[in-house]
Parts: sequence; structure tokens; C-alpha cells
Amino acid sequence: MINQEEFFKKEDLKTPSVLVFSAIYIFAVVLVFLNEPENALPYIGLSIGILFLCWLIIDLTKKIKVQDIEIKRPGLELIVGLLILIIWDYLPLPKIDFGDKWNIGIIIKKTIIFIGLPFLFLKFRKNSLSSMGLTSKNWKKNLWVGFIVFLALAIPNAFLVGNTGGEILSGKYSAPQVGIGLFSSFIYFFLMAGFSEEFFFRAFIQTRISYLFKSSVSGVLLTSLIFGLGHIQGIMQWYPGTTIAEAFCRAFFLQTVMGLMFGVLWERTRNLIPCVFVHSGVNGLNNLFSIITKLGI
Repeated sequence: MINQEEFFKKEDLKTPSVLVFSAIYIFAVVLVFLNEPENALPYIGLSIGILFLCWLIIDLTKKIKVQDIEIKRPGLELIVGLLILIIWDYLPLPKIDFGDKWNIGIIIKKTIIFIGLPFLFLKFRKNSLSSMGLTSKNWKKNLWVGFIVFLALAIPNAFLVGNTGGEILSGKYSAPQVGIGLFSSFIYFFLMAGFSEEFFFRAFIQTRISYLFKSSVSGVLLTSLIFGLGHIQGIMQWYPGTTIAEAFCRAFFLQTVMGLMFGVLWERTRNLIPCVFVHSGVNGLNNLFSIITKLGI
């Protein structure tokens, strides 16, 4: 079993990954003050809040015992993982289009690339299901941790990241609409991003980086950078007119910083339940009204 008290040690502060992450954070702060001064304080406040949540997660998971796993060639497995990511980001994959508003084709492709390929590779490498976070062990504790973290995120996320909170309080939507919408939005983003991204980035990529660098902290920091900054291209597509500097800041202060929290959740539980629950819940809350519109309720 892993000693949970040894997750973060003083010597970790001197590792290259911490120095690189700190340098990128400072660069992002300067960049946002120069390009989007109105967003600077919310972004910095959000990052500080996420660090507090990371401390809360560490405290909540003190009694959760996790089984260590052995990875014989983490470098080789990491290279395969990064190749899969390149396939997703840069190769012209066949288009799967059902002509509907729910993007089922994207869900299918993401499931194949981020779950199917890594799962088959890891099983070929004789990795167990539990090493991939696919276990029901301690599921109640893990679900409870995820629920508490989601509640801590819900209000600031609803009012600072998007306008979900303001829309709900405006009375524009009825309680049944909000309730059905939240449930549907959670399920939709569980399929769209929650499970596939957490399985790929946390159970696959982060675990290999941690073992390669022999540091859980390096695994959390470097994976959060890969996860977050990989959203830059998407952000520029989702928000036409966004400059690369603005996309970088948004990707860093939202996706990368959130990735820190997901990474700590994974490292402290080695279970996908809390990571997937929080990821699906946050995405679902942010996109609540688009889902209500799709449902036509």
C-alpha cells in the first residue's frame, strides 16, 4: 500500500516539473494582465481556489488506502499514449456523422481513441483493471469525495466560469427544467468527456509520467499541462475571434488548473469514480442550458 502522507515532500519543490509549471503560471499571469485585465483576478482567484481544493482532497483521502502498481516500461507506454494523443489532435480521422445535434459521432470516435486503444494496449501489456482505476473498491468513499469536491466547485463555477448561476436565479427556467437538464447534462458529458478523458489522461498518461519521473507531483503537474494546453486549438474554434494569447490564458487557468485537481483526485484514490464524477458534473453544469435547449423542454 502507498503511504498517503508522502504525496508531497519538500524536495518536490526543487524538481524541474515544479519549476517549469511555476514559470508557465507566472507567464500566464503576465499575459492575462496584458491582454485581458478584466479576467486577471477571476483567473488568479480560481487557481488559488483549486489549490485549496487540492489540499481538501488530500485531507479527505487520508484514510483511503491505494494499491501501488508496477509498470515495467513506463517510458514505452507513455510514448504510445502520446502517439494516441497526436492521432486525436492532428490526424484527419474519418468523419462519423449521424446528422444529429448530439454529436454522437464525436462521442464514438473519442471512446475508440481515448478508451478503446489505450485499454487494448494496457491489457496487452498485462495491466490489471484495478491499475487503470476500473475497480469498485472503496467506491462509496471515492464517490463521497467526488461529491464533496463537486459541491465545493459548483457555486464558483456556476457564477465565475459561466452564467449558469445567474440564469437559474433569473427564474427563466423552472425547477423541473433545471433538474432534468442537470441529470441529462451529467450523463451527456459523462459520455462526451468525463470518462474518456479521465481514463486516458489520469489512468494512462499521468500514471506513466509519475513512474517515469518517480514523482507523483511531477505526474500531476505535467499531465495537467498536457491536458490543459491541448485545449488551445479547441478554444479558438469554440470562440471565434479569440487570439492565441487569450486561448492560452483560458486553457491554462481553466483546463490546466482544473487538471491539477483531477490529477490529485486520481493520485490520492487511484480510482476513476471521483475524477469522472467531478469532470462530468462540472462540464454538465457549465453547459446546462445548451442541453435544455437540445432536449426542447
